[in-house]
Amino acid sequence: MNDTLRLNRLLFAVIMAIIAVCLVIAELMPLHRAVYYGVILGAAVSCLNVMHAGYRVLRVTRNVTEGRKGSGFGFGVRIASSILAIMLALKFPDTFNEIAVCASLVIGQFLLFIISFVLVLKNE
Repeated sequence: MNDTLRLNRLLFAVIMAIIAVCLVIAELMPLHRAVYYGVILGAAVSCLNVMHAGYRVLRVTRNVTEGRKGSGFGFGVRIASSILAIMLALKFPDTFNEIAVCASLVIGQFLLFIISFVLVLKNE
């Protein structure tokens, strides 16, 4: 299996576990529900952004090896999805905490680093 696909699958599993834990905690603590829903929204968008970046890396690599020129809106799509998540939090402040959404938009990148580090240590 490709390393990028392996990292994406592990990242997806960890993010889904975080989302599940946040859903349970949000139901147990209704006063802080907006914070946990904000973390869920930010983590989901972050996961999608990291997985999209991995897809783009594979696509660019394939295009280079085949001698084709590739172009696209990779960075623009990732920025637009992050801005959309923040705008959703600003539009519905009772449902999503803005600070939690902004803070959790980087969860995917941090988890990808940690997962990669653990896999490297495991292989040595």
